[in-house]
Amino acid sequence: MQFTFDREYQLQVKQKKISVIEWGDPDLPAVLCMHGWLDNAASFHYLAPYLKHKYRLIAFEVPGHGQSEHLSVDADYQFVSGLSTIDAVLNTLNIEQCQVIGHSMGGALALLYAGVVSDRFSKLALIDSLGALTTPAQDTVKQLSEAIEDRRKVRGNKRYFPDLESAAKAREQVSELDWQTLYPLIERGVMRTLKGFQWSSDARLKQASWLRMTEEQHDAILQQVKAKVLLLMAKSGLIRQFPYQRRLANIADHELIEVEGGHHFHMQYPEETAHLIQQFLD
Repeated sequence: MQFTFDREYQLQVKQKKISVIEWGDPDLPAVLCMHGWLDNAASFHYLAPYLKHKYRLIAFEVPGHGQSEHLSVDADYQFVSGLSTIDAVLNTLNIEQCQVIGHSMGGALALLYAGVVSDRFSKLALIDSLGALTTPAQDTVKQLSEAIEDRRKVRGNKRYFPDLESAAKAREQVSELDWQTLYPLIERGVMRTLKGFQWSSDARLKQASWLRMTEEQHDAILQQVKAKVLLLMAKSGLIRQFPYQRRLANIADHELIEVEGGHHFHMQYPEETAHLIQQFLD
C-alpha cells in the first residue's frame, strides 16, 4: 500500500456515507482539502507530509468519488449540489471556520461556497482552479438537449484490471502524470471484485450537466467572496481555458502565482507547492 494517512472514517451525510481522510494532529488548525473531478482524497497524498505538522488536513470524498457512496439511481449529479455537501460536512464536523486547499472541481466548489456563505472560509489556496464551467444563456437549450441525450445512452460495464499497476497505466493514458505517480490515486479509486479491480467512481459523473451558470451569474457569486484567495496556475494546466483574469478581477482579495507543471502539479511538485501554500495560509 502506497497511500498513507493518519485517520480514515465515514460521515453520514444526507443518508449517504462520505469517506474522509485526515493527516496531522486533530488539535491543529483545520484545513479542508477538496479533490478534483474523478479524483479522490489521495490527490493530497504527496502534499500532506509537508503540511501535516502545521495543520489538520481534512480531505473528504465527494459522493460518487473515491470510497464515498454513489447517489441513488433516481438521483442526479449536479455540480451546484456540491455546495450543500460542503455545508453538511462542515456542520457534521462542527467546523465553524477553516482554510481550504482545493484542486480543480474541489477548488471550484469551495470558491463558490465562499461567495454564498462568506464567513465560513478565511483563505482558499486554489490549485489550477478558479470556479465552475459556465454556459452562455443562448446555449441553454443545447445544454439541456445534450444532457437528455446523454442519459438515454446505454453505458457498458466498467472494465476490469488484473492488478493496480494495470489500472494505473490505463489512467496514465489520459493524464499528464506517469503511472507510478498516479498509483496512490488509483489505489484509492478502485474496488476489488471477483473479476479483478474496477473503478470505484460512479460512471454517471461523466454525464453532461443539465444546466450551468452563465458567466454573469458566476461574477455575482465571486463578487461576494470575502476570503483571501491564492490561485496557483499551472503553466501547462487547464485554468487558462477559463476567463481567469475576469474572474480574479471579481475577487476582492486575491493573488496569482504561475507554477511549473500540468493540471496535477501538486502531485508532480509537492514540496514546492506545499511551500507556496504554507506561506499563504500562514
